[in-house]
Amino acid sequence: MAAETPGVFEQQARAQLTDQLTSAFADDCKPEQVIEAIDRAWKAFEKAPVRDFVPLLAARIAREDLRRLIADHK
Repeated sequence: MAAETPGVFEQQARAQLTDQLTSAFADDCKPEQVIEAIDRAWKAFEKAPVRDFVPLLAARIAREDLRRLIADHK
């Protein structure tokens, strides 16, 4: 059962992050753009053996990616 816990934790963290970033960037980005940024960020850690900080690191990367996207379009 312990092997399933990180997967469930990551799924919950990813869903929460999606909600947070979709709301935070609602004025400047489509929900699809937010999801794509999160997907790219998460993928960067897909082979990481230690999963504890993946949600935090992916959140930072996705936020930076979205801010860059907004800056490029202004």
